[in-house]
Amino acid sequence: MPELTASVPRAFRFDRDARSLKALLFVALWLLVLLALLALFQARLWIVALLALPLLPALWELWRNPAAWLEMDDTALRWRSARSEADIALREIDHVVLLTRWDFSIRATVHTKPGTHHRLPPEVTPNHRAFEQALETRAIPVKRQHFNVL
Repeated sequence: MPELTASVPRAFRFDRDARSLKALLFVALWLLVLLALLALFQARLWIVALLALPLLPALWELWRNPAAWLEMDDTALRWRSARSEADIALREIDHVVLLTRWDFSIRATVHTKPGTHHRLPPEVTPNHRAFEQALETRAIPVKRQHFNVL
């Protein structure tokens, strides 16, 4: 007779790079608009230079390509991004709040038993359905909030 074993949840992992197709298309489109202003409308060079300033941070991010990741195994929830990193033991997590914002993005906040809370950076926040399922698999309560004003 086959032996019954408890299914061990696999580690949940989410990765994101700054060099995405969406970012590359946005930068290319912005550059095309600037070139069209120069070629078709004979815009002044200083106006085009001012409109090119928002491209500098995007080009810097594409050049550096900072990796962002979130990982949850049987013992801890960890994440690292360009500006934030954390390592929280699962036994310290009281609950996780998934807030749907007015722009339909999801903001995730980890509340710990000692009373602190840690907001996940947007670049490491995975798809909310997969993340919620991974949390529920590890018996971490998830609270959903939709469209709060504050």
